[in-house]
Amino acid sequence: MNSHLKDVNETYFEHMRFAQRCGFRMVLAGLACIVHSILPHVFVSTASDTMKALDQEITERKKKDHEAK
Repeated sequence: MNSHLKDVNETYFEHMRFAQRCGFRMVLAGLACIVHSILPHVFVSTASDTMKALDQEITERKKKDHEAK
């Protein structure tokens, strides 16, 4: 556990907060997908937009971490 926290350069609570926020957003995007499967005109790009935004945030966090090292 500690090696992962060192790898991402975060404290336990920083990592917990970020991981929980990502997980919550993914759950909401998943629910939007389920609704979209039934009502195709609703939440047309919600899941893909959420995934793109999360990917961008994670990529930026990795860049900052590499710059800090």
